[in-house]
Amino acid sequence: MMKVNGARLAALAATCLLATPGTQAQRRPANIGVGVSHRAVDTLLVSNLNIGLFGNVDVLRGAQASALTSVARSGAAGVNVGLLSAFARGRADGVQAGGAVSGVDGTMRGVQLSGVSCVAKRVSGVQAGGLTNAATQSLHGVQLAGITNIAMDMDRGVQLSGVANVCASGMRGVQAALYNYADTLGGVQVGLLNVCARHDRGVQVGVINLSRDTVARKVGLVNVNPKTAIDVMVGAGTSTKTNLAVRFRNRSTYNIIGLGTHYMGLDRKFSGALFYRIGQYFRVTRRLSLSGDLGFFHVETFEEHADTKPERLYSIQARIGADCRLGRVAGVYVALGYGDTRHYCHSRRYRDRAIVEAGLTLRCR
Repeated sequence: MMKVNGARLAALAATCLLATPGTQAQRRPANIGVGVSHRAVDTLLVSNLNIGLFGNVDVLRGAQASALTSVARSGAAGVNVGLLSAFARGRADGVQAGGAVSGVDGTMRGVQLSGVSCVAKRVSGVQAGGLTNAATQSLHGVQLAGITNIAMDMDRGVQLSGVANVCASGMRGVQAALYNYADTLGGVQVGLLNVCARHDRGVQVGVINLSRDTVARKVGLVNVNPKTAIDVMVGAGTSTKTNLAVRFRNRSTYNIIGLGTHYMGLDRKFSGALFYRIGQYFRVTRRLSLSGDLGFFHVETFEEHADTKPERLYSIQARIGADCRLGRVAGVYVALGYGDTRHYCHSRRYRDRAIVEAGLTLRCR
């Protein structure tokens, strides 16, 4: 067996850290590993290199790698890696990576990585978690997650996730996910559904944009604020024979999302369409308004694909109409228009025809 000088081993490398720091009364989990360390003037054990099964040091100034857990109880600067979890208290500078959980009970400055979840009080750097990230006080950096990012406050930050981003107070930066929420929006939200309570000077870009104030700047298929009127529309026409839709009316514009049945005619196999329409309306009197819109219809015939009976089509349709309120809830509408229906694959015209449509409106809000 190779002989090793004990004094040199203690001073330079390969020190087994099984004793507790400070007084014997301070009991803590043992550090099962070997490395290079020294005692600071405040009696804290500072580790420059620690490799083992359970990493548990006072202060990390270098690199720590553990097969299970890797802990720096009073701060870390460098690389802290645990195949199961990594944790640092106070301030962590550099790179921290945990296989399942990576946690910092303080400020994270650098890169925090985890296969499942990253958690820190304050983040000034990058959090990348396989499932979730959380900054329980503030975020000034980037969060990347497979499912969810959460921050109490965000100042010049970025949240990118596969499902949801949440900022519980002020948000300055960018949120991009299927669902985005910010209490006070001062940046940009991009997603399927964007929600904010107050709109400072930001922008919502998505399919559905919701805000609790009326000054929000929105770019989307459906934009809703407290003054948006929402109507359910039930009608019949020559395009789709029966229709059910929801109309969102703002100050002078509106959006309609709906579905219709029997696009190919009542004497044929069942067919239907999903449609979206965007338009402008003008009030003539308190009860009467005139409107015009342009819409896109996706048509399903449920037939085998062929030139004579294509399985799918699309239609561009334009309408002008009139809407009359009968009371606080009910109303009637009538519309005239023209539709051009074509094949998806080569845009060859399938048919074009005039449109007549009429029905009832029911005010929901």
